Amino acid sequence: MLNQEQISLIIESRMEGVRIGKLPDIILHELYARKWFNIWVPKIYGGLEMPLADGCRLLESLAYWDGALGWTVTLCSGANMFAGFIDPKTARSVFANREVCFGGSGRASGRAVPIDGGYRLTGRWSYATGAPHLSHFTCNAVVETNGAKGTELIVKSFFVEKDQVLIDHDWVTFGLKATASHSFELQDVFVPTTQSFDLTPEKATHGCKLFQYPFQQFAEFTLFVNYLGMFSRYCDLVQKEFFLRSKDQDWVDRRGKSYFKLLGRAEQFAEDSRKYIYAAIEKSWDELQNGEADQAIYEEVSRRTRADLRSMRNLLMDLHVKCGIKAAQEESELNLVFCNFFTATQHALLQDEA
Repeated sequence: MLNQEQISLIIESRMEGVRIGKLPDIILHELYARKWFNIWVPKIYGGLEMPLADGCRLLESLAYWDGALGWTVTLCSGANMFAGFIDPKTARSVFANREVCFGGSGRASGRAVPIDGGYRLTGRWSYATGAPHLSHFTCNAVVETNGAKGTELIVKSFFVEKDQVLIDHDWVTFGLKATASHSFELQDVFVPTTQSFDLTPEKATHGCKLFQYPFQQFAEFTLFVNYLGMFSRYCDLVQKEFFLRSKDQDWVDRRGKSYFKLLGRAEQFAEDSRKYIYAAIEKSWDELQNGEADQAIYEEVSRRTRADLRSMRNLLMDLHVKCGIKAAQEESELNLVFCNFFTATQHALLQDEA
């Protein structure tokens, strides 16, 4: 999925991203050139319109080499996917920009007041991944409407240009530093109707099958493959560390056998989880193409991804305490992956029981 030149570029740039607290320009240039923010965007708008499994494999590969990069591409490409739900004329205009990048928050922490031609939007939203390079910020807000049953509160989605938002540089975490997932605010900003949308299959404005896929499970798949990529990278790094330690016969006699056994369990778990997740992606995708979507598979995906994430978290922690002080040193990749993984797993989506 990634060639050696791209892998080398990612490796050479990832600590720079940690240092400056955002993706380096050289990485952004590669992302724009490869259209990786547009993996889910329809071809008619200049995107790659990837099948779900292909896109997920790319995201997993990026997360394997740099969790912050994989996470940023996942969240921003997921937001650019909204192209399939917005006004087509607006989409053609917006995505004509080679460096278009959406990102924001799904929490309805704003208020939108309907007026002629659009809305007045006010609110504050947290965790807009990629804030420094976003061309547009997306957000959800509560709208008060008058219907047949009287006053109703509904949630609508919006996107606004970057020059309309105030960014609060409050992303201070021990991992995923380069995602620059800062908060942002809007104060009584006019948003035209063409920049509002509803993220439901029946409201899709493009015929691509992806936009008929349940967004909940789409998000679960794309986030989960990030965890899987980071977890797999951690296992590979631990294997290298254990092989180095195995040169010490005393370590081998006292700890080696049990440590390698634990590592083997973790590696087998990653392999089994990967087989399951991609089989589920392919099956659900094929069913969708044939108009035979089975709700049961979506429910199983929600349950399994949460259960597997809990297991990965426990296995990684068990391995981490066996790697010594090296795993806690700031310049160690073991530490970098550990911090990225545990910061990423604070995302609310896969926290609750399904």
